[in-house]
Amino acid sequence: MADNFTSIWNRLLLRSPAIGPGLAQDLVKTAFAQLVDRRDWSWLRKASSFYPAALYNTGTVTVTADSTTVTGAGTTFTAAMAGRQIRVGATGGSNYPTYTILKYISATEIELDRPWSGPTQAALAYELFTCYFSVPTDLHHFYAIVNSAANYRVWHNVSQSELAVADPQRFQSGLSYAASFLDYTPTYSGKVAAVLQVRGTGPAPVSVSSYGYTYPANSVYTVEITTGGAPGGALVFKWKKDSGAYTTAVAVPDSNALDLSNGVQIYFPADTYILGDVFIIQCTAETVPSVARYEMWPRPVNSQYVYPYIYVMRLDELTDEKPNLPQPIGLRGDVLLEMALEKCAQFPGTETTRNPYYDLVLARQHGNKAETLIYEMEKRDDDIAETDLTYWNLARMPVPWLDGAWQQQHAPILW
Repeated sequence: MADNFTSIWNRLLLRSPAIGPGLAQDLVKTAFAQLVDRRDWSWLRKASSFYPAALYNTGTVTVTADSTTVTGAGTTFTAAMAGRQIRVGATGGSNYPTYTILKYISATEIELDRPWSGPTQAALAYELFTCYFSVPTDLHHFYAIVNSAANYRVWHNVSQSELAVADPQRFQSGLSYAASFLDYTPTYSGKVAAVLQVRGTGPAPVSVSSYGYTYPANSVYTVEITTGGAPGGALVFKWKKDSGAYTTAVAVPDSNALDLSNGVQIYFPADTYILGDVFIIQCTAETVPSVARYEMWPRPVNSQYVYPYIYVMRLDELTDEKPNLPQPIGLRGDVLLEMALEKCAQFPGTETTRNPYYDLVLARQHGNKAETLIYEMEKRDDDIAETDLTYWNLARMPVPWLDGAWQQQHAPILW
């Protein structure tokens, strides 16, 4: 029967009950983390792929200085375009930087991930594509990326500094040959302040936000009562964000929250609201990095090739709620146990409570046994997937006999 986190820390506790459950769990967690980081185990590898979206450049767009709003003419923007990149201007917009579409508003309006930093421009050509890709949340590092259709490996050790020398305008496009770390995908989770009354003396609505303010810049929402309402009835109000246009909405005075935009919600407690009362809600933007994002270069805007990749994953911390271990470790729970016992024997205890298992000679014995077991695991892992010996550039490339199609048409080569 395979071991798991709970069974191993309990086995440790049986051998050294004085350390208690808390320290036993901590020692096993530490041992597990060290074992996982020991090498790129075959059971840490997973597969995924980058799939660039098709280039879209129908119509023209207008952008305004210091605004995140892009207004289209003749465009048919869709919700699926959120998260893609856009460059504004002729010939791929080399005069302006690349922006990411934060939100779809309508077929003729989208919002950028940051305010437009150039001058106001009207009726410009643009290109909408995908060149920034977020990776899985459990990615530790890439093992290999390929273009399977064009038959080559994609480099993933190219830095942004090197791309700044090779193509600072990011003007090159077509098949991608490199995946370069760019940044971390931002998560917007700002603060929504309490409602502040700026006109009138009647009751005020209450601002709430279930998941934070999801916009990249600070904003002020204005709410005005246009038709007063009593408990059990209905009231009409209008609201706007910053200097935008007003939107009319209907509410019943109760505790049910109404969505405005960008995570901002309000509700009107049971009361009688006064026509003409005005309120504001101040929202403060906060950006928290989440998963890594990579830039594919040259930019894949001319063809929709799939770029499959294999990566080494990062495992979550062990808990009693999620105790399962990767099968190769679960079947050899004694490895983690010996590693944890070594650490336990190295711990003298506290000033008031001595650890009776403390013994540095015993610690070395557990450490030596653990190393022997780990070596056996590494040998078995190399039988599945060779890890200790790898080539970044294959020997004797690009001789034809390393190509599978060539080998299929010629006599076998004895290596």
